[in-house]
Amino acid sequence: MFFSDSVESYRKNFSTVMGFALLLVFVLPFAWISNSYVSSGTVVIDYGFINQSLVESALLLALALVFLFFYSVLVCLMVFAVRKDMSHVKVHYYLGEKIHKFAFKYFRFLAIFTFVALVVSSLISPYVPGVIINLFLFIASAAFLFLAQTIVVDEESLFSSILSNIDFILKNPGTFVSVMVLGVISVFVLQLVEFAVDYLFFVGNFLSLLVALVVLVPFFEILKTTIYMKRFDIIRNYRE
Repeated sequence: MFFSDSVESYRKNFSTVMGFALLLVFVLPFAWISNSYVSSGTVVIDYGFINQSLVESALLLALALVFLFFYSVLVCLMVFAVRKDMSHVKVHYYLGEKIHKFAFKYFRFLAIFTFVALVVSSLISPYVPGVIINLFLFIASAAFLFLAQTIVVDEESLFSSILSNIDFILKNPGTFVSVMVLGVISVFVLQLVEFAVDYLFFVGNFLSLLVALVVLVPFFEILKTTIYMKRFDIIRNYRE
């Protein structure tokens, strides 16, 4: 039910979905700066960036923050679009007074998380295998899987939203695991497509980023929002 509803919501809000394509303007800057590259549907910053000159490191961090800001805005807009479809909200009020507040909360979290992850990973990378670091970062990021949903739906402070996110995951472990497994499978398939296209045309990394931005990211935000709002019986009540 959730999957089919999410597909329909994706189609209905396709104009919002296409907003994620605007993030492609960051491809060239990230490709130009050393210690960053596009792979597996995302922009990757190498752990060694901290060993570069202060100017290069600062420029890379500044570019990453700008990217995260616009990403935060688009994610919150996507979550709100689903919330709007499934419950009664004052659209103009939220777009004018609330969305930027939601986005800034989410951006603050992403900025702090990314900065800490980059610095810590860079410092321990000479002593800890990359596989272990990546596994730790994967688990850490998974712990905040529903944060965007708690921020936009619950309208609480950032700290309260983090607690609500953790509470939801702990109370719905099956749902959490299902979403994670679906996400891992999707990224794995995307990597296979990237390798296949790279073998023939050498543009697989850019194609995978495009697919991730306009298909995977918005669809999973839609799916997570649909699942999260079930906690309040919003879907059932609204349909009745």
